Amino acid sequence: MNDPQYNLRRATVDDLPGLKILWDRARLQVLDLEKRLTDFQLLASDAGDLIGAIGLHIEGKQGQVHSEAFAQPEQDAKFRDQVWERIQVVARNHGLVRLWTREAAPFWQQQAGFAEASAELVEKLPASFGDAPGRWLMLQLREEHLAALSLEREFELFQAGQKQETEKLMQLGRKLKTILMFVLGVVLLIGFIFLLKLVIKNPSFFSPGSR
Repeated sequence: MNDPQYNLRRATVDDLPGLKILWDRARLQVLDLEKRLTDFQLLASDAGDLIGAIGLHIEGKQGQVHSEAFAQPEQDAKFRDQVWERIQVVARNHGLVRLWTREAAPFWQQQAGFAEASAELVEKLPASFGDAPGRWLMLQLREEHLAALSLEREFELFQAGQKQETEKLMQLGRKLKTILMFVLGVVLLIGFIFLLKLVIKNPSFFSPGSR
């Protein structure tokens, strides 16, 4: 028998009924999580059944891993790592500096690398992650100054790109002006030649005595 295949993806509205079941089994606040549907990264079977879900709420350059839920809690260790790999990819794609979590499973410290955050670090916690007292775990993904340098580099590249686009438009404008002047010159030349031929063929038409 072939091993079952699983898909990792972001949650959509179509997943809400299945997510509600997972959240209810995990004793999570279903009504609150409905509003944060798109936070969730899912693991689903090839038949479309939801196996597990973990939320990643992004605020600026920080992310909160939250509200993990699995269809078979006794197998959560088997599937949690797969969803965590997906979350890391999303975090990298968004250029996140650090991740926070209050999940209690030993996995987050023992395998994922989270550590208890100091009071100084907790002060950097975004307000949208919640201000409830308690222990926060944090995983530093990269240094903040490197992230700032990356943003500066991106801005420099953007400026360079804009400068190139402006130069291209100016070059195009100059080419169009040259073409327009050429066309105008040709029109004037044709008009002059036409007028010259008319004078040659009808010299009396332009003489003062012909009027």
